[in-house]
Amino acid sequence: MKTSTKTNLILDITIFTAFLVIANPKLTGNTIHEWLGVSLTAAIVTHLLFHWHWLVNVTRNFFKNLFSPSRLNYVVNALFFVAMTGAFLSGLMISKDVMSFLGIQLDVSRSWKSIHNLASDASVILLGVHFALHWKWIVTHVDRYMVAPIRRLFQPRVRKPLVAIPVQLEKES
Repeated sequence: MKTSTKTNLILDITIFTAFLVIANPKLTGNTIHEWLGVSLTAAIVTHLLFHWHWLVNVTRNFFKNLFSPSRLNYVVNALFFVAMTGAFLSGLMISKDVMSFLGIQLDVSRSWKSIHNLASDASVILLGVHFALHWKWIVTHVDRYMVAPIRRLFQPRVRKPLVAIPVQLEKES
């Protein structure tokens, strides 16, 4: 799936914002926390599909180039994916609202809550590392697609003449 950089940036900012909100359930309450978790999972799957070509290429070539920056990125992303999957699945196991909406009642155990907290905390840390690894890309594209257009709105415009009239200078005799 080929996407534009702008589309990717919008999706990434949306995921990042949702992640920050979901990381603090006291901010939203349990119902929004759970449903936002389901939505975030769908957004992350979309993000993975947008980067599928990279994922397949790096997986194929993982052991060929030992000092590739893509390897570190790949390992961090894989750990992040495992942590997020653990947080999502354990979140479903302790869900009060989403699962009851689906007509499923689960017996919530303390173990699932512990797994959810551990996976969620690991996800926050790995998001920070992921964010740091992509810092240059983020700054470049936020400036290009968000800051620069706003900056241009406030810059004075140079007025160009609507019609250029050629002026001939008379020769002196």
